[in-house]
Amino acid sequence: MIEAQHVYTVSELNRSARDLLEARFGELWVKGEISDLKRAASGHLYFTLKDEDGELSAVRFRGRSALLADAAIESGTVVLAFGKLTIYEPRGRYQFVATLIQPVSAGALRLAFERLKEKLQKEGLFAPEHKLPIPAFPERIGVITSPSGAAIRDVVSILERRWPSVAVFLFPSSVQGDAAPAELRDAVDRAVRFSRDAAPIDTLILGRGGGSAEDLAAFNDESLARAIFDCPIPVVSAVGHEVDFSIADFVADLRAPTPSAAAELAVPNRAEVAARLEAAASRTTRAVGSALRERRSSLRSLLRGYLFRLPQRRLETLAQRLDLLLGAAVRGVTSLWTVRRRAASHVEEVLRLSNPELPLRRGYSLTFAAGSPRPLRDASSVSEGDGIETRLAAGRLTSRVEEVNPE
Repeated sequence: MIEAQHVYTVSELNRSARDLLEARFGELWVKGEISDLKRAASGHLYFTLKDEDGELSAVRFRGRSALLADAAIESGTVVLAFGKLTIYEPRGRYQFVATLIQPVSAGALRLAFERLKEKLQKEGLFAPEHKLPIPAFPERIGVITSPSGAAIRDVVSILERRWPSVAVFLFPSSVQGDAAPAELRDAVDRAVRFSRDAAPIDTLILGRGGGSAEDLAAFNDESLARAIFDCPIPVVSAVGHEVDFSIADFVADLRAPTPSAAAELAVPNRAEVAARLEAAASRTTRAVGSALRERRSSLRSLLRGYLFRLPQRRLETLAQRLDLLLGAAVRGVTSLWTVRRRAASHVEEVLRLSNPELPLRRGYSLTFAAGSPRPLRDASSVSEGDGIETRLAAGRLTSRVEEVNPE
């Protein structure tokens, strides 16, 4: 019975199975997540394509074209692979030979990110010589972010604590979604116009909290990158958390890992500034005093050396003049540093009085129209039914206008 049937060798069987498999399926697309990626010394890539219910061994040979660069292919990337099913005859292994690999979702975003980054870098948008310096003592800071997010609350809180005299202007924008790139570009334009026509803005903070690659995609927009590059106001980019990078981070004048860190980089610490001023004044006073004492000692030694040549009356006159000159010099230096210490004290007092919380502690309150960063000064600025927010020394009240009386 066995003699009447053809007996296949292993090689013949593998070859026949390969021919049947390739003829049955031909070339096709397969979607899956890359895992178990291995890069051979020959340049070939060996990996597994998998989904929730199965796995498929795959290979991409060196020299085959790929929409996704080899450096961007990594485990966890979801791709569309084009190629053919076959059997590797020497081992009888069923596998997929990929000729094209194209990213899906996050992989596509990463590919677009790398291409745009390379393009803008070649154009010089990331070059250090184009970076504007961040002012050391800003008077006004603009913030571009969502008005309802945690980022604006963190930024305002840190700015009020470190440098309470600074004025903060919010230019609201959505920070994710299809409309976000256009809104962010418009917010940059509004900040520039406000700085030019209303009040000069010293520093502009652009940011949001962390998120997925899709959440941060708005900050990888090419038009937004060019708007930041052309912005005449120094821009601090604070997008995401420490491990996140965006195109906006590269083109901005300064990159901060978080919105809170951006606020700390944008303003000095008033306590540290006051301490440095006091230390500098003390060092200068000691140096001047030491120099005066050395000069007095030198002059007296000189006079003693020529004492036998000078008549007594002339000697007494010169000694008296010396005492008068030294006394005047000491009084002048003392007066100078008294003025400087008073100026430093005045600066510290101005900073203290600029704290917007002081009136609140005395029983006053601040009222804002809903969504507005500026306190209300005129009753005609709101209408009946509008929402308002009242800030007290402890807490906030949200209410609605029932009647407007402009008088």
